[in-house]
Amino acid sequence: MANTLQELKLDCEEVKKLLTISTRQKIKDVLTVEQRKLETQINKKEEQINAASEPSDKTNNDQTGTATGEPTVSAPKTENKPRVYKVKITSYGWDQSEKFVKLYITLKGIHSIPKDNCKVQFGDASVNVLVGVLEGKNHELIINNLLKQILPEDSHFKIKTDMLVVFLKKKEKETWAYVTAKEMKAKEKKTPDYAKAKDPNESVMELMKNMYDEGDDDMKRTIAKAWTESRDKSGGGGGMGDMLGAMGAGGMGAGGMGGGGMGAGGMADILKGMGAGGMGAEGMGAGGMDAEGKEES
Repeated sequence: MANTLQELKLDCEEVKKLLTISTRQKIKDVLTVEQRKLETQINKKEEQINAASEPSDKTNNDQTGTATGEPTVSAPKTENKPRVYKVKITSYGWDQSEKFVKLYITLKGIHSIPKDNCKVQFGDASVNVLVGVLEGKNHELIINNLLKQILPEDSHFKIKTDMLVVFLKKKEKETWAYVTAKEMKAKEKKTPDYAKAKDPNESVMELMKNMYDEGDDDMKRTIAKAWTESRDKSGGGGGMGDMLGAMGAGGMGAGGMGGGGMGAGGMADILKGMGAGGMGAEGMGAGGMDAEGKEES
């Protein structure tokens, strides 16, 4: 390859000499093109020679010898980046003033991370909190259904010791009973007025349905068992008295729903037994089943 390179250089020198003695422009143009071709070929050959000599030098630098004289190549270094998990913020405290609703989010060590790691986005009725890389986790709180509208441009947040405080600027100076509309619907669910029902059986059925929907597993099993037994007893058309009687025998207590139907006092006695906070003293007791039932809280 070295001989070839040398020949190309000699040819190029010869062309240059011819250019100096040539008088015809066309001949000069041809010689100039040929000179450029030769110079390009020379550059390529020199690059090939340099590339062929580089690997041996690199191998000598990167390899280390072993006891047997065999070279060993060091493994490439890999950087182990810690995983970052996203967790949802499920609890927070709140308070309000005339102008702001304030959310108090407890996050240990939040004051020790850069403020840029905390990002809060405000909408007309929403807030999105993202605290990045705190103890190897990204903490996120998303509320899309605030009880009332806020002013995003006037809302802000502050970082305190182990706590993030979010200030939601009220659009109207009104008192908020809850933070979210969903919370309001859940806590202010209208209780059915059973006493005003035209049909007593219908009102009791509505009462049973509500008790089943809101009761625990034991309550649901008791109601389902009573309903099944009352239907079986009457051949598929059991009345309300049979069902209530079965419930009285199955653990609801003889003094509450009555052992044989709606009882002597009828619907009024049942509603009276319900009481303000449960089934009443003669029903299910102050905190659970009555004295003849299963348990007390």
